[in-house]
Amino acid sequence: MTATHLSGVVPPAVIAIASNRPLLSVEETNRLLRQQGVALALAQGVVLDRVASMITMHEDEEISLMRAYLEAEGINNDEALSGWLETKGWSLDDLRYFATKAERVRRYSQDCYAKQAEIRFLERKLDLDQVTYSLLRVSDRELAEELHCQLLEEEADFPSLVAAHSKGQERATRGLIGPIALTTGHKALVERLRVSRPKQLWPPFEVAGWWLLVRLEERFPAQLDDAMRAAMVDELFQVWFKEQVSLLMAGEELMPLIAVAEPVNP
Repeated sequence: MTATHLSGVVPPAVIAIASNRPLLSVEETNRLLRQQGVALALAQGVVLDRVASMITMHEDEEISLMRAYLEAEGINNDEALSGWLETKGWSLDDLRYFATKAERVRRYSQDCYAKQAEIRFLERKLDLDQVTYSLLRVSDRELAEELHCQLLEEEADFPSLVAAHSKGQERATRGLIGPIALTTGHKALVERLRVSRPKQLWPPFEVAGWWLLVRLEERFPAQLDDAMRAAMVDELFQVWFKEQVSLLMAGEELMPLIAVAEPVNP
């Protein structure tokens, strides 16, 4: 026993960046967290670690995920695995954690927020709907009105007028924009697209010094399919996740985690 231990003085705790190689004291680590801007990443890691710990997985599920993880890393035999773990400074438990973390977080999100996915979808539907529309912009109001008349009378088509007169980036696509989220763009444009019928041409209107001609081409309403449900669940989880990280960054207590169902024996 060292003299330090005999004197009753506890040696300072140290942080190991590489496995089993102590490098920094807790005081030094806290200083680096502040000064190098990595406190946010640590806070995110703390929350994700708590979430992952809430999900229990069967051993065969863990093994399957570990194998898939190693295949993606090009590790296909025990010898390669041993050297790879040594290079990483990982134990098998570390490998298990990294290989299963994403699935644990997904399951936690699903358990907590699946029942709220439809409500989230309905709240966000206007943002999720997509449209394609034709756009032409010029700086002169009289020209815009003349081009509008030509379109109404079918004296010219939208692509040719865009090529001849439009001043914006839409020239590269002959005026066709999208598919794009319905709510993307200037408020005046969004308001018109929201109430448009397909092939409806709007009279010229001014936006930021430009006179715009807009025609809705097609509307693509968002559907609550499996992929959309998963996206809504993830959005809800991300809202909660960011709240937890903000609490940690502010030095406040984290909210209790939601209890999740235990896995059913296969």
